[in-house]
Amino acid sequence: MNFFALPSLGQVLAIALSFVLTATIGIERELRHKDAGIRTHVLVGMGSCLFTLISIAGAPAVLTGNMRWDASRIAAQVVSGIGFIGAGVIWFNHDAIRGLTTASAIWVAAAIGMACGAQMFLLAVLVVVAYFILVLVVAPLFYKITRRAGQIVEISYSEGQGVLRAVLLEISQRGFESQIVSVRQSKFHEHHEAVVDIRLKGGRDVDSLMSWLSEYDGVVEVKLADEAE
Repeated sequence: MNFFALPSLGQVLAIALSFVLTATIGIERELRHKDAGIRTHVLVGMGSCLFTLISIAGAPAVLTGNMRWDASRIAAQVVSGIGFIGAGVIWFNHDAIRGLTTASAIWVAAAIGMACGAQMFLLAVLVVVAYFILVLVVAPLFYKITRRAGQIVEISYSEGQGVLRAVLLEISQRGFESQIVSVRQSKFHEHHEAVVDIRLKGGRDVDSLMSWLSEYDGVVEVKLADEAE
């Protein structure tokens, strides 16, 4: 057996395509400033692709005699193993869960890499196209439709300075109806900071309100609910 045999054209194409496809997903996550970016997605995708190639061609090549190999054995473990990486980007903050979309994107990147390793190139490309249709078209459209029911603003602020009272007053003066959904202690900040989720209804200039909130003394961070994950 030749231990230094060159990879076939199909194997090289599989690795290259898994790199390109998962890099596009990673770039999208990177631009949204998520915990897992281009490096994580590319490494997951190429690793899954390589494991699949080994499972299909590498492992059977070293068998001798009447030994048989089930090509699904290594690939099946990739699916389980990716769960540990995905769990690393999911975190809980009281009743809020963050990172589910990024964890799902990592899981999809692994599937794309496996599809490339199995040389199901068209299927891998279609999944990437479907991913971007979801995150760039379907999700924003759904947000705009549900926006009429009200927007939730997540505000991190310093306690004991009357910040929440001033924020609610400003929201009211700008023509919005406000409803406090939840108030909780901040998990990642010190100095007695809290996080409040406020549902906004009515009003028009949300961008102006967000700008005012972000610059108000005592407000640590402010973002819309669709930006929270």
